[in-house]
Amino acid sequence: MLQKDGGAIEGRWHPPALIGFRFGVCYFGSFGLAGVLGLMPIMLAGLGFEAGSVLHVLTLARPPIEWTATHVLGLHVSSTQVGSDSAFQWTALFLLVVIAAVATAGWSVLDRRRVRYTRLFAWTQLYLRFVLALAMFYFGMAKAIPTQMPFVLNRLVEPYGNFSPEGVLWSQVSVSQPYEIALGAAELLAGLLLLVPRATAAGALLCAVDMTQVFLLNMTYDIRLKTVSSQFLLLSLFLLAPYARRLLAALFAGHPGPATGPVPLFGSARANRIALVAQLVVGLLLLGVFGAQNWRQWSKDTPNLYGIYRVDGFSSEGYPRDPLLTDELRWRRVVIDRPFHVSDPMVLTIQHMDDSFEVYGGTIDPKRHIIDLHHRIALGTYEETPVRVRLTYWWPAPGRMVIDADDYAGHRIHTSFTELDPKSFPLLERGFSWVQEQPYNR
Repeated sequence: MLQKDGGAIEGRWHPPALIGFRFGVCYFGSFGLAGVLGLMPIMLAGLGFEAGSVLHVLTLARPPIEWTATHVLGLHVSSTQVGSDSAFQWTALFLLVVIAAVATAGWSVLDRRRVRYTRLFAWTQLYLRFVLALAMFYFGMAKAIPTQMPFVLNRLVEPYGNFSPEGVLWSQVSVSQPYEIALGAAELLAGLLLLVPRATAAGALLCAVDMTQVFLLNMTYDIRLKTVSSQFLLLSLFLLAPYARRLLAALFAGHPGPATGPVPLFGSARANRIALVAQLVVGLLLLGVFGAQNWRQWSKDTPNLYGIYRVDGFSSEGYPRDPLLTDELRWRRVVIDRPFHVSDPMVLTIQHMDDSFEVYGGTIDPKRHIIDLHHRIALGTYEETPVRVRLTYWWPAPGRMVIDADDYAGHRIHTSFTELDPKSFPLLERGFSWVQEQPYNR
């Protein structure tokens, strides 16, 4: 009989439990290794090390993945995209399932007399707890320090119909920083609980709740994290499975079982105490690495010209251009924002008369009154294309700005602006009210 209450394993395991455990070790063990390799460059970069070569090991898997995608699944694997929800990653997960199933079958035949895996269970839980905790620290810290879904100024002037479903969700969350921080805090708490062996059930349960919400959002808003969130949800449930009987009894039968401790990693109490301290130290170190990295991104300096600017006058080659919706050259607004997902110190967005956007990354020299645009940034993907555009600016009066360029899209332009207060928009002006006599839904 299989009894895995609170991590304790006694007696003979049922055959389905033995097979399920073997498959989980093979599948989640491989998935966890791939996940750790994927996060390794980020962790090493947080410590100040170059780590681009770490991902080169994944290129060894490309040939079989490409062959399987083409000949078995009928998918085309991009030569550049290997991230979440790409054909590369879906095919990789399919191969992991196949390999794990074959390995489980072979393991079950070769080790058919085994009745339980007491020590292997303890070490597998340790490994998978840290894989899941690492993911919770990575995603949770990016919300607790709001860098995953930062507030983007150009969303205030972009027509709602131009938003993608993901853009709607990102903008909704970014408007309420306390909500985003609360989401991150829940994921961080789940990760911290997973560091403590006795709190594995609580940590896995909280992870399952967190990842259920994330997975539903990814599915319903078509967010490119479906593969990642679904696998972490399954991993949470796999870690939670040994405690399922006691949890169900406590929730529905009112008969909680007796408290039991986790399976020890070593034979001596002293070695297990050292192992516990080591787990806590390593876990907190990883948490600190992600915290430092996100804090550096969050604390970047706000650009000198940060704000939204409405175009009052626009001329090219010295001739004024009327504000016609059919004018593809004329500007309507310019937005200068902080750089959350690009390498440059600031982001400049040009909104044209038809509400289309051009987004650039660049630098501002406040002493020389020069704006240099270095990259054209693709909307949605943040891919950067090198460009060279120089703008000069000056202030004729408070709240007014003039921008000139000798070569913008092959034209010499002169533009005058009025600065708008972002807090004048209802989305930011509204604030919070305990007492509301009337609804305010517009």
